[in-house]
Order: sequence, then structure tokens, then C-alpha cells
Amino acid sequence: MLNIGFGWASLVLVGVFTVLLNIFIVKYYSDRHQSETLTTVVTVIALSITLLCVLVIPVDILNVSTMSNAAGNHTINQHDIDQRNLSIAVTYYILYSLIILFALIIIPFVYFYYEEDDVDVSIRDRVVGACKYTAFLVVFTVVMLVVGIFIRPGSSKPVGNENVKDWIQTEILSQNAAQGSLMFSVAILTLLGFVVWMVYTAYGLAAMPIDMIKGMRRLSDDRRQISESLYDTRSQASYYSSKYASGKTMSAKEEHTLSLLRSKERALEKHSERMEASHSGLRRILIVFKPFTFIFGFFFLLVSILIVISIMLSLIDKVTNSICGSSCGFLTDYPKLKNPIDLLLQSTAPYFPLDYIILGLFIVYIYAVTVSGVVKIGIRFLWIKLYEFNAQKTMPQGLLLCSILLMLSNLCLNLQIVQLAPQYSMFGTQVWYNATSDSIEPCSINAPADSCVMTQIGLITSRIVMGTNFFGIIYYYATWAIIGAFLIGSIIAVVKRRRSNIVSYADDSDEEI
Repeated sequence: MLNIGFGWASLVLVGVFTVLLNIFIVKYYSDRHQSETLTTVVTVIALSITLLCVLVIPVDILNVSTMSNAAGNHTINQHDIDQRNLSIAVTYYILYSLIILFALIIIPFVYFYYEEDDVDVSIRDRVVGACKYTAFLVVFTVVMLVVGIFIRPGSSKPVGNENVKDWIQTEILSQNAAQGSLMFSVAILTLLGFVVWMVYTAYGLAAMPIDMIKGMRRLSDDRRQISESLYDTRSQASYYSSKYASGKTMSAKEEHTLSLLRSKERALEKHSERMEASHSGLRRILIVFKPFTFIFGFFFLLVSILIVISIMLSLIDKVTNSICGSSCGFLTDYPKLKNPIDLLLQSTAPYFPLDYIILGLFIVYIYAVTVSGVVKIGIRFLWIKLYEFNAQKTMPQGLLLCSILLMLSNLCLNLQIVQLAPQYSMFGTQVWYNATSDSIEPCSINAPADSCVMTQIGLITSRIVMGTNFFGIIYYYATWAIIGAFLIGSIIAVVKRRRSNIVSYADDSDEEI
């Protein structure tokens, strides 16, 4: 049997990889001319923390899976079980606290600190200005934490099974004020994370693989389009220039038209240069692998469909087999409908780190499609586009806002992993001996409290959805909304024209675009 130390060592290695991955992402998307060290460091730290919060889940699962043997007997004493669970719980609490700190205070402070930058503004004035604008969020955070102290989990509907009732009493209702405050705050931010999933992740799940399957327009077609547009623009500009070559004065309308034509000509020349630059050097070599993008796109589309189907099956199982309905956030004792991702992870869990790798790949994929969604949609407030998110052209403020979006998305992912693999994520590979039926059964909350140990992520999500039942209800229907957004995004991605090789940026003038 594997030692839990192996899981912690794997987490350290994954943590190093996570930091390197986020450094690459931030450097790749940062504007080379406006990059700032402070925003870069804060963004990398924030993204690394939120990814680690998800990647600690397999270690949590390994922790409970190595506490008992195939006969359902515990292999360590109760003191060791408590200590190991405590170490996992403290890890989650630290990471959640850091997410709240970064998302609500540190990143907004750095954002406003950068906004205050000017030639005649001192560092002290920038700090004071940033504190002034961040003060509201500090007050909001304090109020949220205080309100959470008074929120206590529970269900208004009676539960018939005594083992389930005991589990709710000992594991859910026994949390202290600090835990209740933190769980309530995480629940609020997770609610915002669902919005990020509806807008960016759901669309990215559909659009990223479909765009890879469709590919980009042929380079020759874009070159011909630019050449024809340049010819027409120069011809029209030449007509106005020759018409008034004798010194005759242009009308204001004609001067404006000529100015627009000159701007359009500069824009077309700029687009042509960008297009050629994007297909030179290493990129010219990578074109050899372009035919394989169809294969990868098709594979990724299957992965996206697998994720959506697994979530849908879990939702159906919740509404049909919940032990106490909406009053406890559609909590289920044991999944009756098996979904493919749960079965895959359960079958590979005994061969750790294979399950860690598979779950890690799912997490990285969802992370990638969320980034893809941000790239395609841009950073918006409602319909207003605030910042573009393009390679080497993203403003520091855009990076900071994107890091908040990704942090909220990964908080939602914590909850979605329990939807994707309910049995795996809550009890791992644990089994228990049922003396009544004289059989070995997979662990569930139906089992006696001393027979099975639930993962900390299972306890955390249960406490969140039972903290106040409206969180569980909103999460449930919001997940259906995510599936609906995926279907709508699929239709949009299919009907959209193939991507052009012509690169446009937000700093192009309106006339150029």
C-alpha cells in the first residue's frame, strides 16, 4: 500500500510545475512594452494558489484510500487518521484563505496601484490611492466573514437513515465559527465562479476543440484579401490626391474621407506585417504539425462531451436520489447513476499516481479551455469589453482581472469535481464490511461513521451546500445553466467563420479596424 508521503511529494512536484506553467502563461500573454514586475508576480502567485487548491484533491483522496485495506479494516489508529485529516484540512483552509485574500484585496490593490501610475505621482500617493479604492472590498470581505460566523449548516427535512443522520450531526453540524465563516465566504466566491463557468468555461469547452477542427483560413486567401483591399484603398486615395493636385481646396467631407483611406491603408499594411511575422521562424516549422490539429480538436471535443455528460448524469442522480431534496442542497448518499469519469478515476485510483495524472489532465484541460474562452470573448463587464486577452498584447490590468476570473473558475471546479466523480472524490477506493448482508461494499454516508472516512473536499462541499440550502439549490440549477451554455456555445462555434490569419488588436484605431 502506498504511503501518504508519496502523495505529498507528488504535490510538491506538481506545485513546481504549476508555478512554471503560470509563469509561461503570464509571460506569453503579457504586453512586452507595458509589463510590470509587481503585476506579473502577483498574477503568477494567484494562479498557482488556485490551481494547487484543485490539485490537492488527489492527495486528499489518496489519504483516505490508504487508511483501510481491501477487507474494509483500518490499517492505522484513530489518532493517526485524525492527524492526517487535519493536515489535509489545514492545507485547504490555507489555500482558500489565500484565494479570498488575493481575489478580494491584494489583486484589486495592485490593480488600482497600477492605475494610479503617472509621471508626477509618487509611490506614496499611488499606495494611498490604491488603499482608498480597495477599502470598500476590505469592508465587504470583513462583513462576509462575520456573516459566515452565524451561518450554521443543517436540513429542515428529516433523514430516515440513522448512519446518515449521525454523519450529518458529527461531520456537518459540528463545524466551529471559523470554519463556518470560511465556508460561507468560499460559497459566495464559488457562486461568482459559476458565472465564470457559464460565460467562459462553457464556451471554451465547445469553441476550443471546434475551432481546432475547423482550422484557420488559408494563408493565401488572407493575403489575397489584404492585397485586394490595399489596391482598392490606394486607388481611392490616389483619386482624391490627383483630383486636387492642382491646388484646389478639398471640402471638409473629402478631407475626412481621404484621412480614413490613409488610416485604412496603414492598418492593412500593419495587418499584412503581423500576418507574415506570425508565420516566420519557428512558426513556419510548426506548420508541419498543422494537420494534426484536426485530430487533437476531435479528441478534445470528445473530452468536452465526456465532461458535460458526466456532470449531467450527476445532476440527474442528485434530483432523483437525494436523501433530503433541496433542503440539503440535493445531497446524495451514494451515486446510483455511474458516470464515465467517476468510473475511470475509481478504476485507476489503486495505481496512484495514475489517477492523479488523469485528474490533473482534466484540471489542466478545463483551465486551458477557460483561458481559451477569455481569449475569444475578452474580459468584459456585461456587454462592455474592458480588455483584450491576446498573446503578448495583454495589459497588466487585464492580466490581473483574468487571474481573478481563473481563481473564481477554479473554485467552481472544486465543486464540479465532486459532480464529475462523486464516489471517487468523496471516498476514494474505501470499502466497508456490511455484516447485515455479509458483503464488502463501497463506502458511502450510509456506512457506520467508524467504517469510512470522507475526504476533506467531500466534507467541505457538503458543508457549503448544506450551510444554507439556497447555495445548494443555486449551484444545482447553475450547473444546468452551464450545460445549456455549452450547447449554445457549440452552435455558435459551428456557425462562426473560420479564424483569419489577420491579427487585430484593441489598440488599433477604429478607422484601422
